[in-house]
Amino acid sequence: MANKPPTKMKENQPLNKQKITVDENGVKIPIAALHTNWKESRCFTKYSSLKVDLDGSLILEKCDQWMDETTWFIKDIKCLLGLQYHKFWSTIVYNPSALESILSFVQNALPTYLELELNSNEKQQSYALYLDARSYVLKVICRFTAAKEEKSSWIESDFLANLLYKHFIVTVPFMLDVITVYGRDNQEEVSRIIEFILHIQPKYQQDFRQGLQYLTSVLAVIQNRCEMELLRGVSEAALKDLALYAQDCAYTLSVMLEISPTLRQICADLNCEFAISNFYDNAVLMIYQKIQENNENSSYLPLLNGTRVELLEAFRSIVTVQLDKILSGSGDSLLAADKFISILTECLANNVFVNDYKRRYETDDDLQIVQMGFKSVDKVKFDFIQKAYTLKEDDEATMKEQQQTVDFETEVYSEYPQSTDYTDETNDNNLEQQKQLNLATIMDLLPHLEIEHVKNVVDRYDNVEEAIAVLLEQNHSEENQHTDPNAENQVIIPNDPLDEFYVKTGIDRLNIYDGDEFDVMVNDKVKGVMKRGKGMPGDAKSLNELLDDKSHVRQMRHFYQRFDMIADIDPDDDEYDDSFEAMAESESRHVRVAKGANNVLADNGLDDESESENEDEPVELEANRNPTLAFCENPEVSRKRYEEKLHSKYLRRHGTVAQGKAPESKGGDVRGKPKGQGQDAKVLQNRKNKNENKSSVGNHNRKQGASYKRNRGMLPS
Repeated sequence: MANKPPTKMKENQPLNKQKITVDENGVKIPIAALHTNWKESRCFTKYSSLKVDLDGSLILEKCDQWMDETTWFIKDIKCLLGLQYHKFWSTIVYNPSALESILSFVQNALPTYLELELNSNEKQQSYALYLDARSYVLKVICRFTAAKEEKSSWIESDFLANLLYKHFIVTVPFMLDVITVYGRDNQEEVSRIIEFILHIQPKYQQDFRQGLQYLTSVLAVIQNRCEMELLRGVSEAALKDLALYAQDCAYTLSVMLEISPTLRQICADLNCEFAISNFYDNAVLMIYQKIQENNENSSYLPLLNGTRVELLEAFRSIVTVQLDKILSGSGDSLLAADKFISILTECLANNVFVNDYKRRYETDDDLQIVQMGFKSVDKVKFDFIQKAYTLKEDDEATMKEQQQTVDFETEVYSEYPQSTDYTDETNDNNLEQQKQLNLATIMDLLPHLEIEHVKNVVDRYDNVEEAIAVLLEQNHSEENQHTDPNAENQVIIPNDPLDEFYVKTGIDRLNIYDGDEFDVMVNDKVKGVMKRGKGMPGDAKSLNELLDDKSHVRQMRHFYQRFDMIADIDPDDDEYDDSFEAMAESESRHVRVAKGANNVLADNGLDDESESENEDEPVELEANRNPTLAFCENPEVSRKRYEEKLHSKYLRRHGTVAQGKAPESKGGDVRGKPKGQGQDAKVLQNRKNKNENKSSVGNHNRKQGASYKRNRGMLPS
């Protein structure tokens, strides 16, 4: 039954505490303002993305269908915005299609860096419709994070935080899509939304931390794929996918750090700057080179140029966090200065990134801030970084000439095909700069050497370690002989083949043991035994396992089985080997004599056997079989000997022979007469006493029984 319009609504109360009174058949019923009764029951339209071909161009034939669907989508979004405050939230919470409609747009909308293609003369109508849908969806997202709209339309912050988080109205993937679509054009609104949800719900900070960790891991995955697959060659379509993937990650990260100070601090704590610099040198450059080899006029080349700009912007946003701490004069300013120097030092391994970064930003001003803020910063590190990140006069003149004609975004990457070399002039300048840096480093370590002598060595070796090794290991005579072009006997130090492999392929060495057969980082299965912890592999890991070792039993099992085989052989058989019989008899005699409890019985058996052989009396087959060759003592003989022992003990104690079996316990006879002949009252009483006083658990000792069997040559079960 449909409810009638509300008759009364309390004012100045939050949405989560409001009650709306409705009149149903003359009965006034209060219903919560956030309730399924107030939801909009319509099914909201989902947004469908624009159709593009393999080259990334729009398919005009399908634009008419897209425009019709988008028109209906805009109508549904307008209807959602027109709902009252309590109906709007009831629809969002209790009508799943409403939230799915918003999600479909942010997931399928065009990023800002791809909207230029849609904004053309022949597509103006489609672009205008797209902008309308984009604007209305942003209004809905802003309404999600509006705690108060009017005097009577507001909600408590704590309740709103739990509502957004519990019902997955706002999530980290959702906000990343929002940043990609709206972050660059609507920075203020998106920044307010992010800071608002991070402030009212601390759980979002932890979720964003995990999201940023995943984003940096994605950069590592793309880098590994480039290093492993691009060397073997991949299709052009796969290269385009990698280019779009890299651009999307770089753009999202750059915009996120640009608009949110909180996320900027989280990235600084996670050390994301190292992942950015490594991805810049090892992935983006390789993708660009492979695409250019396939098609020099590919539209994805400018896209990768934009990727480089976004990565530089993201790196700059992160390192600015340390500069802000220094300028603020907070308690951890000295730590921030040291970390800033460490970041720049760590990134020196990526040459192309460092060259582009120092051409993009004035690093001299940053270093002056660090030096003016703290005089106690390590002077050696500071001078080293200052030399590495300072542009020379030739580089500055070149950059000024280039900036007069074009902007940085289009110019700095116009020579990207030579990004690893740039031009020959730039390469020579960089090489000379590196040699000067190596010379200064060696002179700081070995100031007693002559500078000309050190310079000659540095000119021959690009690697500082090799130059230092030559200076330390070779004497002056060998060095002069090596440097003299007219010398007949020259000392030639061959280059490391792995270093040559790195120069050709760009794959850096993992460690100095690369290619070694014992290198666990290269080989899955290493020769030898990898010992971890105490003991060797296969040994007992505990005292109980050592005491319970049955390896000897398994090793001797085949040995004892030979005795059973010998015992079953017929001595009268013609094929029976006398020598083998003598050997088996000797071994069996030795085993039987070793049994301490049965020595007498074994000797008697052997004497009887020898007497029977001397008398040459006919004996049956069973009697002629030698009991000493048996694997173990016959259980019947053992039981019989035990009964005789009990009878003799009873006879000595009572003077008469026991009837039947000897008493089994102190309580008396419980065995009695055979079944069916009746039992005495005393036997029945003994049985009753035994049943009442018996133990509730087993009183036998399995370990003792196993030892008993083992001592007599039997295998424990």
